[in-house]
Amino acid sequence: MRSVRVLAMVAIAGLLAAGVLIDLPDRPAADRPVRYLSTLAAPAGAVSTWFCPGGSGPDGEAELTIALASGSDQRRAAAVSVLPGGSDPSEARTVDVEIEPRGRVLVKPSEEVPGARWVGAVVEVDGTDVVVEQILAAKQGDVGRSACLTRTASSWLVPHGATRSAVEGERFIIMLLNPFPDIAVADIELVADVGRDTIDGLVVPAQRVVAVDITDEITVATSVAAFVEVVSGRVAASWIQLADGLIAGRGARASTAVAGAAPLWHLPVAGVGPARRDVVAIANPSAEAAEVDLEILAEAPGTDVSPIEITVRPGRTALVDLSQQGRLEGIGPFSVRVRSLDDAMVAASIHSVTFAADNGSEAAAAVAGSTATIGSDAAARRWLVAAEAADSEPAATDGGESSILVVVNPSSVGIAQVALSVDGAMVRRLEVGPRRRASVALDRLGSGRFVVEVESSAPVIAATELIGLTSRTASLGAAVSEPVPAIDIR
Repeated sequence: MRSVRVLAMVAIAGLLAAGVLIDLPDRPAADRPVRYLSTLAAPAGAVSTWFCPGGSGPDGEAELTIALASGSDQRRAAAVSVLPGGSDPSEARTVDVEIEPRGRVLVKPSEEVPGARWVGAVVEVDGTDVVVEQILAAKQGDVGRSACLTRTASSWLVPHGATRSAVEGERFIIMLLNPFPDIAVADIELVADVGRDTIDGLVVPAQRVVAVDITDEITVATSVAAFVEVVSGRVAASWIQLADGLIAGRGARASTAVAGAAPLWHLPVAGVGPARRDVVAIANPSAEAAEVDLEILAEAPGTDVSPIEITVRPGRTALVDLSQQGRLEGIGPFSVRVRSLDDAMVAASIHSVTFAADNGSEAAAAVAGSTATIGSDAAARRWLVAAEAADSEPAATDGGESSILVVVNPSSVGIAQVALSVDGAMVRRLEVGPRRRASVALDRLGSGRFVVEVESSAPVIAATELIGLTSRTASLGAAVSEPVPAIDIR
């Protein structure tokens, strides 16, 4: 590894020592209690609605594409309502698309409102077997992706972003989408390692999107947590993290925000390695301190790792750099279970950066890139996962060198019998032990772009890590059966 990378990793260790809290006064308690509200929602009725808070137009920071992938044997129809943002005077416009059986359709919303700097979308599909994702292409060439939301809410939380624009090229943008005919008004509280700030009375016009560039408010923060309270109306929220630096990596990370908080979260995709840095962020929006364990769910049978214990003070975010945890070396692929010991409501996300090879170094990832996902606070017996795999020989399933599907069993007592189907045919069976995870290389399931149907005898959590030629992304699948709160699974 080059000396400059060594210096960078030393800097990382200083900035993100495992379990060390950002040293700020406690955030004042909110007037209303934090309610449990699952971040997963099964589509209901004959028509399923997806909310994609969006990205930029083609000349902006992160161009938005909407991907619709069908797991059905029937042709599906979808109405994509494009909501503009910025100063563009255009009204919302709707485009009708058809999805062939087991097919995939890409829609560029900016083509419907070419003058809009920012765009979002509401997608209505005549069925519950279509996965809708938003893909954001950064100017640097990297992409971020996440499933769109299946509902709106009046409270949102982003556990962690960064705004070191001068030294790391970081920009942290929160997207708010208002699909309703009346305006929405939101207050945003920002808690950073350099101080606290607020944005009060932010108006989100009816059937529009608003991009809030947090970098304009807090310009030099290593970590920023955002607490969004919608005081009038309801919105859908997501966030975009842009970076181009030695420590922060290069490209775009994108994810939905968290609606509400919960005492237990699962982060399915995690790893350690000489060229990989994964950081878990745990935000505590409550008025009391939270004692939290990070439990490691290893894939290798018989592998047990002691939990990582941290305290998250009220209104604060704790960062745990997994690359600084010696106990994780050599255990192979794993997932992380974030558990509040006193049932305090928290929110969790994970951010990962990999560094490409240089000067023939062996300590490098196959593909450089950065990715982020929120945790899952619920599990389900049936999932749909949009997948991509190269048409090549199967790669070794090592959790880091190939695109993989990950299935996590949150139960402490039961074995999950899992069937994976592609194009209506079962292609693989998995047996996932209690509090374990299993993964399979996607090129062993299919080639090109396809949808994997995950059916399990017990509630599980499904996610993917996709590695392309120039970028890598990770995201949760879409639960298409009623989610079960993870805290209720024994």
